[in-house]
Amino acid sequence: MAHITLIEYDAHSFALPASGAPGVDVVQDRVFLGFDAASVETAFTKAVAMPGQYAGGTLKASIGYMMASAASGKVDFEISVEAVGDGDAVDLDSGASFDTANAANATVPATAGHLDVITMTLTNKDGASAGDMIRLKLERDADDSTDDTATGDARVLWVEIWEETA
Repeated sequence: MAHITLIEYDAHSFALPASGAPGVDVVQDRVFLGFDAASVETAFTKAVAMPGQYAGGTLKASIGYMMASAASGKVDFEISVEAVGDGDAVDLDSGASFDTANAANATVPATAGHLDVITMTLTNKDGASAGDMIRLKLERDADDSTDDTATGDARVLWVEIWEETA
């Protein structure tokens, strides 16, 4: 399968809500979003255009993260997609139209600070197509006592949106 990168987001590519947001911090000159283990926190990407090379195939997201302190347990992330095309009946001044969340979890690395990448298929992608305005909502599902059991912050370094083609 081919891996075609469409959009790359770093920690600076996210807008943070007034409450319930992850912290933004730096370690070894690497900027990250620190998602807490005790409460669900949310960050939103800035709106961008879905690149023209997106052919409408399987859309995936990869989340590059490291743990601040945990060396055991699992971490669970959710990504919701908002796709708005020219002429869609969505009033961007008064609301959002995110699709149902996509989720994936993984066992954290055995050493805090080691990189791990979680990849999820964005089955719920709000009908995204080339040229649409795309925005993501990223959450650590900290209240999922089955799929998110790691303690301490999960430090998200980047999110990559890519298409898998045959």
